[in-house]
Amino acid sequence: MAKASTGQKALLLAMVFVALMVPPVVLLLIGVQGLTSACIYGGMVALVASFYDFRLAAALSLIAGLAAVVAVLLSPYALAGAIFMALIAGGAAFTARQGLHSPVMIVPMFICFMVVSPPEITNVTASVGVAVISGITMAGCGLWVTGAARVVLGASPRLPRKVRPLSVALWYAGVMALVVGAATWTILTYVPTHRGAWLILTLIVVLQPSSHDTLKKTLHRLGGTIAGGLISLVFLVIDLPSAVHLAAAALLLYVALLTRFVLGQPYWLYVLVLTPAIVLVSTHGPDTLDIVTARVEFTLLGGAIAIVIALVAKWIILRVRAHHGDVVASPSASSA
Repeated sequence: MAKASTGQKALLLAMVFVALMVPPVVLLLIGVQGLTSACIYGGMVALVASFYDFRLAAALSLIAGLAAVVAVLLSPYALAGAIFMALIAGGAAFTARQGLHSPVMIVPMFICFMVVSPPEITNVTASVGVAVISGITMAGCGLWVTGAARVVLGASPRLPRKVRPLSVALWYAGVMALVVGAATWTILTYVPTHRGAWLILTLIVVLQPSSHDTLKKTLHRLGGTIAGGLISLVFLVIDLPSAVHLAAAALLLYVALLTRFVLGQPYWLYVLVLTPAIVLVSTHGPDTLDIVTARVEFTLLGGAIAIVIALVAKWIILRVRAHHGDVVASPSASSA
């Protein structure tokens, strides 16, 4: 894929994406409700990771499935759920040491939805049953997409990695764990609904291993989310059948991935397209306005928190340099 033309890359991505959408479509056709999102989440984890390494994609699929089981079981317990999300987000952030945090952070991004709002599965009411089925679905769909990517792409594209020093990775992981854990506890305690997951997701996405990257990504995400939210409102006034609803979500997801991994467009454009896609995956009909509003509100809040963290981290770095000079190993990428 690395030597293919842009058109060929787009076609290959489309083939893998069609494979990603097969399981949720089958679930929809046989009348199983509640697992479509989990299936797409698992597929997205694997699809993004496949651009780095197929073994990584398979490993993350299994990790995501296991994490989904634990997340659903801990959902009723705010403190336990918060500690779990802190551990998984912090662990994912620490992979910046190997330059793998970009794909690995996709796991806590989707697991936060599982812990805040576990799926409601047709004919399954027991929490253990929901947890196990959700985990198997995420892992299974992830492995399915990994296999499809391996067949279609032939060899991993091997996107470049940006390896961070150990001190930076530790600082990044610590900040990520603290912030995500606190946000999860707050959401599970006061806003235990699907909407609250947008705050956690925003923090996971915009917190980066450097102050500069955090500020830049936050501004891009804020702009893209607001514009994407306006586009999402179109679906509020259009009562789409379930099949068309899913097809629209699939098309937007594909275009989002195309802009990011094939065309190399700015991050804000990726978010602009991704926002209505995720809204469509997450809800339907009258709930659309509620989801759009929540996404914009929590994105603004998460962005504000990230900016404060970045500025405080930058201030700390400047203070350390002022007192000890540049000889001190500065965690310049530490704003997370």
